[in-house]
Amino acid sequence: MLALDKLQSPEFRFYLIFVCLVIIGIYLRLDQFYLQVLLDDEWHAVHQLLQKTPKELFLSIGYADYSIPLALLYFVEAKYFGLSELLMRWPMMLAGIASLFVLPLYMRKRFGDRLVLVFAGLLAISPLLIIYSRTARPYSLTLLFSLLAIAAFYRFVAADKNQWQVAAVYICAGVLSVWLHLISLPLVLAPFLTLGLTALYQRDWESVSRMFWLGMVTGICLLVLLLPPLLAHPQALVAKLGIDDFSIETVSGALFLWFGTSSSVLVVVSLVLAGIGSRRLWRELKILPAILLGLALTLIVMFLSQPAWVRHSLTFARYLLVLMPLLLLALALGLLRVSDWVNRVFGKFGKLLVIFFGFGYIGFVIATSPVQKFLAKPNSNSLHLIYKFDFRTEKNVIAKQQANIPVSQFWAKFSSLPADSMKIAAAPFYFESYNWNAVRWEEISGQRVMPAYLLGLCGNQRWGEVPNNHNYRFKNAGYAIDKEDLIRRGFDFLVFQKAVTYLTAQGRLSLGEKTMNCERKLRDNLPLPVYEDEWLIAFPLSSGARAALG
Repeated sequence: MLALDKLQSPEFRFYLIFVCLVIIGIYLRLDQFYLQVLLDDEWHAVHQLLQKTPKELFLSIGYADYSIPLALLYFVEAKYFGLSELLMRWPMMLAGIASLFVLPLYMRKRFGDRLVLVFAGLLAISPLLIIYSRTARPYSLTLLFSLLAIAAFYRFVAADKNQWQVAAVYICAGVLSVWLHLISLPLVLAPFLTLGLTALYQRDWESVSRMFWLGMVTGICLLVLLLPPLLAHPQALVAKLGIDDFSIETVSGALFLWFGTSSSVLVVVSLVLAGIGSRRLWRELKILPAILLGLALTLIVMFLSQPAWVRHSLTFARYLLVLMPLLLLALALGLLRVSDWVNRVFGKFGKLLVIFFGFGYIGFVIATSPVQKFLAKPNSNSLHLIYKFDFRTEKNVIAKQQANIPVSQFWAKFSSLPADSMKIAAAPFYFESYNWNAVRWEEISGQRVMPAYLLGLCGNQRWGEVPNNHNYRFKNAGYAIDKEDLIRRGFDFLVFQKAVTYLTAQGRLSLGEKTMNCERKLRDNLPLPVYEDEWLIAFPLSSGARAALG
């Protein structure tokens, strides 16, 4: 009887629903996770590993920011385990999953169970958080660590006695966040201003003393980690500045990314609801002033420094990523406040209205979210820029550029086969995904498409490729020079793309001219092609490859 009472208790029901929402979030993040091709900025650290020693990695932030601590971690993994896509991405995935637990439960005492569940649901299905949990870049980590640092700072200052274990959390989380990405610095230091100025005004010398010693230790740690690379290669930082500026269009595009939708209507509705919930958010979330000040300082730094690519909404939204949980939290508060008003005004009929419009809102969010696109099966290229550059189709220049790349009829020949029944290696591979058209190839064929590296076949170095040795054990690619290796990896075809010229926003672009000499070597090393046209050549690798084309 006691066990039955526990099962029927509000606490049990809360955790049951909460765990279900978290499981949904985990599923969306892990779906086909181990099958994702390494793309775009994920290659920055790998390119550095191929050229630099650990000392050199520590002493430069690089022209293409590769995140020093991640690069050093990858060096260790490459030396002792053999670097793979999974080993590169696991820290971000761990942080992304941890955020599903930590962020909602931190709000529970402040806002109650209903808010936590709505907030957890919004976090679970957020496209940007899903993407950054899967990406070998530090953004998922800096989001969690910077918020954890601010919360720990407030708790340390508010404590009756010195809780140095809480201070240690702030120091570790804050310093690591800044070391991972310099843009976190204003957020991590903002509590010193919000609480420090208040303590000085109130002549609370005990709090001032605590913050002074905490600041000393934090400052020393930051100097030890940041000063060497800034002094050794200051030009690496300077080269990124004074390049781009953002505009109102940049900010409006970021709103679509933060709210996770392509719908202007949904963005406006979400902003109104967030505005409705913002009053309670300001009143009850004690760490909010520090977060807002940190974001404001970050915005000022971005305005003054004009960093590269900040004119693009994706870069702008990423630099201010910490704003997104606040927007979703305010949105959740607004949704609850409106539902409470409807219940009060319409009585029993109001509950039906809340349920009806609640499911309608959820359906609208899902229908306009890119999640269903980049998690479609099969998709080994879900981190492609085409999915995240801009959620609005009419504004997505990457999608428009990709649409101009000619597509062979070869890919349509698989449409009658079961989905994901064939595995195709394609060459040449371009790590800058706006030149890599595999998203369309997978959509048309319904089959999995991964890179075939040309390294060693017709050149000893190509950006976006790694040697096939014990230091690099990438799973989601093959090596065109080794037919047996391709077969062991389960590839049914190797497809070689011929040179092509197509239209981009900057004019006409030619691809494949530097790899034209590879065609003859592939013909010498592989079986006779089963298909060839003006765009590609398809070489069979498995016994079922010829039969697959009819």
